[in-house]
Amino acid sequence: MYRLFWEFGSGSILVQALLEEMAVDYDRKYIDMESDEHLGDEYSRLIPTGMIPALQLPDRQTIGETVAIVLHLGDRFADSRLVPRAGDADRPTFLYWLSYMATTGYTGFGRLAHPERYVREQDDLEPVRLAAAEDLLRFFEVNENAIEGSPWFLTRGCSALDLYLTMLAEWYPDRNALFGRCPGIAKLVEAVENRPAYRKTMEDHRPRRMAVADC
Repeated sequence: MYRLFWEFGSGSILVQALLEEMAVDYDRKYIDMESDEHLGDEYSRLIPTGMIPALQLPDRQTIGETVAIVLHLGDRFADSRLVPRAGDADRPTFLYWLSYMATTGYTGFGRLAHPERYVREQDDLEPVRLAAAEDLLRFFEVNENAIEGSPWFLTRGCSALDLYLTMLAEWYPDRNALFGRCPGIAKLVEAVENRPAYRKTMEDHRPRRMAVADC
């Protein structure tokens, strides 16, 4: 059995949605980041970076980072077609946008939520927050123009990219404004949110819905 280490509203949304989509046998272990449980000795032995989410594999290895988890699950449960196989024509495109979502979108929300982590002087954090907001808007506009399918990101149909982008849109402070500027993303998000796996995932996360990921 797989074990997902999770926190409300965090990047574990993506991993849980993938596990649900792939019909993987898993359980969940809640990590309370508000009380710094992710920095404690027990969790640090599993994930030295203290990041959420993390996934413990059936052989007891534990891996973190959403890109690593997505690719591992995609290789292990390739029949789901949520991650292109090595050799598939759209594999390079998938890897490119998966990396972009992780390195630019995911980290952008980190700057928006916690600007204090990115400057030494704590007197004026607003410039950091404003820059992050501008970068995120640009991020979504770039993704809007990159959508190849309808409503899905890739022409193959629903993939992990759609789940990832929907999670990031979940964190955006003004979704109505975002969807007004990016109708393709609005259509994609609506399609993902209507999938049973994503609905099940968000039922677990929305009781204490967070605006952005704290990881």
